[in-house]
Amino acid sequence: MKNVFLKFLLIVPLLFIGCSDDDDGATIEATAYTLAEVGGSGVSGTATFTKVNATTTRIDVALEGTPAGGDHPMHIHMNDAATGGGIAITLTNVDGDTGLSTTTVTALDDDTAITYEGLIDYNGYINVHLSANELATIVAQGNIGSNVP
Repeated sequence: MKNVFLKFLLIVPLLFIGCSDDDDGATIEATAYTLAEVGGSGVSGTATFTKVNATTTRIDVALEGTPAGGDHPMHIHMNDAATGGGIAITLTNVDGDTGLSTTTVTALDDDTAITYEGLIDYNGYINVHLSANELATIVAQGNIGSNVP
């Protein structure tokens, strides 16, 4: 009985030593935007902007309703979707098989640096196009940054 009590006294403190209230994980800064279906395309989803570091943002797009084998060009444009505007950032095409795209952004297409904070305050919108040959056909669209309340 004495041995059981001694083992208990040795094990219990080890349980408390192994526990820690420290939260070593960094807080992830991310903002998600809705990409709505356009023209009955059946394509919609989200674009999530995640701060990687002080100069880098990762933009993950996840769409539903993309056709298998499709390849959908995507851009961030200046202004809001209702006003329209030129292309500010070319994003990685969405793979129609998965509906996914990931782009690492550090600058606009004109090489002007842009941070995560700059992107979530940017006066812009995202267009997802049917294909490289049919850029005039937009299948999904959504305002970003300062255009979202």
